[in-house]
Amino acid sequence: MNKKAQGTRSVGAVMSHFIKAGKIVLMPIGDNERYDFVIDEDGRFRRIQVKTGKVKNGAIEFSTASTNLENGKWVRHGYRGQIDDFAVYCPKLDKVYLVPIDEAGGQTHCSLRLEPAKNGQQKGIRLAEQYEV
Repeated sequence: MNKKAQGTRSVGAVMSHFIKAGKIVLMPIGDNERYDFVIDEDGRFRRIQVKTGKVKNGAIEFSTASTNLENGKWVRHGYRGQIDDFAVYCPKLDKVYLVPIDEAGGQTHCSLRLEPAKNGQQKGIRLAEQYEV
């Protein structure tokens, strides 16, 4: 399955999850916004960017940047200031995780550990269960 198709499935799964939970979901017209949809929580709008998470090495990994072809070169763009949260759908686990952009770190990828680190490290570790919706 290509990335665009997987992205569409992930957006559908996340939106369905929020709608089933009784959330108000608003979608922009077109696909020119940096967010996929907005959740209205009592008048507070949260801009959501959906990402597909992949299980790798005991963690769910997802991209925190988009890649675009500009002037013949691939350029990565982060989302800071343009979204509020990443909603990560992990097809393998069929679960949704909501990660505030400020907690996703400044890198181009983020990991949510499925279990504590074997060496006991806690600093800089994001446990998936803390973000599960």
